[in-house]
Formats: sequence, C-alpha cells, structure tokens
Amino acid sequence: MRLVVTLALLSNTLAFLRPAGSRALAPLRNIKDEIIESPTYYADELCDDDEECALPDENQFCVAVLGDLHMDPRHMEDYGPGREHVKTVLDDAQGRGVQAALVSLGDVGESKSIDPENTAELFAGTTACHELAADYLGSFDVPYEIVGGNHDLEGI
Repeated sequence: MRLVVTLALLSNTLAFLRPAGSRALAPLRNIKDEIIESPTYYADELCDDDEECALPDENQFCVAVLGDLHMDPRHMEDYGPGREHVKTVLDDAQGRGVQAALVSLGDVGESKSIDPENTAELFAGTTACHELAADYLGSFDVPYEIVGGNHDLEGI
C-alpha cells in the first residue's frame, strides 16, 4: 500500500480570498512551474544564514493535499512515513508564522471489508472509518477538510 501525498505551496494565488480593492502582495519568490520538495522551504526562504528570519505576510499559506488514503485499520503503520513527511513541512510553515492547512481528496477508507471472515460489510463510509480518518487527519495539528469521494458513501 502506498500513501500518495501531494504538497501544494500556494502564495497569493487565490485572488477571490483577498478583500475587494486590495492588491496582491509579491509571493516569497516566483515559483511558477517549479515543484518545491524541501521540508524546510519556509526556513530556507524566510531566513538568512545568520538565522534572522523575515515574517511572512498574512497572504502566504501552505496547503498539504492528500489523495485517496483508503485507510485500513489493519495497516496503520503504512500511513506513518507519509504523515511524518507532510507534517515536517507543515510544522516548518507554522514555525515560521505561515498559515497551514490540510485537505484530503476523499476515499478516506478501505473500500473492502476489514474483517472478511466475519462480515462482507465495507469499511469505507462507516462511522468507524470516518472516526479513524478524523484521528489521522487531526494528528497533523493543522485545520483540515475532507472533500468526499465516491468510496466515502459506500458504507452509508
């Protein structure tokens, strides 16, 4: 099982979130099509060699996007490495005063029975599934949202 993680670092890109009449501030740097993979992106961008750090402006934020977790309570150890990778980036952002959040793009639970010897009931969409997902997503220590997927409705 593989946890697929996409990290989106966004800065001043959502004009509709700015108050009417305000002008866009310059991003930390122009990243256009560049993929940022550094777990210390904000420290690298906001701090100089002497560890003196600039303060980010209120329009800079970091959003981590997780897709199709298909969480299975029988294999939770599979989700730890991906969580730690993403949490490192989120912690760095928050530690530098950058607002951070997490979005899960649905399909949070395993779409098969997690106890096939005793039941054919699907795990996805059940209360237990959503509680497991809430515990996991809450462990990133940032606000999070789930965009429901088709498998999230299976156990309802």
